[in-house]
Amino acid sequence: MSFEYKPVSLEEYNQTLRDSVNAYYTHAMNDPNMSNEDALKSTGEMAEQYLDAVQEFQETQEMGSIETTNEDVSIADNGLDSVDDSMDI
Repeated sequence: MSFEYKPVSLEEYNQTLRDSVNAYYTHAMNDPNMSNEDALKSTGEMAEQYLDAVQEFQETQEMGSIETTNEDVSIADNGLDSVDDSMDI
């Protein structure tokens, strides 16, 4: 079994995490063992972690862009400058 590294753009990373939060929200709201209040609270916590992860990813890519400028290439720049923080929930 081999692992093939595939770079991910900020947009792809953002969308994947956003889809996970939305899927969790749907699951939590339909879970008979979870109250609506608990579902909203846990989804809110997950959404905060999602936003933090996307921000960290973006900062890492921006640092890679700066390093690329200094000819110390470690992370490729994807050319994206911002993240859409709106959510579908």
